[in-house]
Amino acid sequence: MNFSYVLCFVGLVVVTWLIWQWNRGAQRRRFRKAFPLQNPAWQDEDDAFLEAFEVAYRLKPGMAQSLSMDATPMSVYLVLYPEHCIYDDCEPARFRAALTAHLGPQSDDVLTTPLGVLAERWRTASERSRA
Repeated sequence: MNFSYVLCFVGLVVVTWLIWQWNRGAQRRRFRKAFPLQNPAWQDEDDAFLEAFEVAYRLKPGMAQSLSMDATPMSVYLVLYPEHCIYDDCEPARFRAALTAHLGPQSDDVLTTPLGVLAERWRTASERSRA
């Protein structure tokens, strides 16, 4: 194998990683700007729901605590991916899958339902499973 091919491949990997890191940092800055403060309305029982949301939306642990209970999953998605981005369905699909696994099939569109309502459903399902 020619050394120049290896060098080009390594350079491509490094540049790709740098672009990915820059994009993740931009998403986190947009998130912190849109949801700047901790929201005291979340209860300790909501931690499992917020953790599932963080995993689905690839947020750092604890970032979901700053979300408003009136925010919707789609509004958070649109903060992470503004209008000039190419949209995919990864985060909403992971979130729907987590909700379906915990709550069962949902009849309404969970992406436009406020997070406070979804957290209440999550809490209720957790309480029923313990009983």
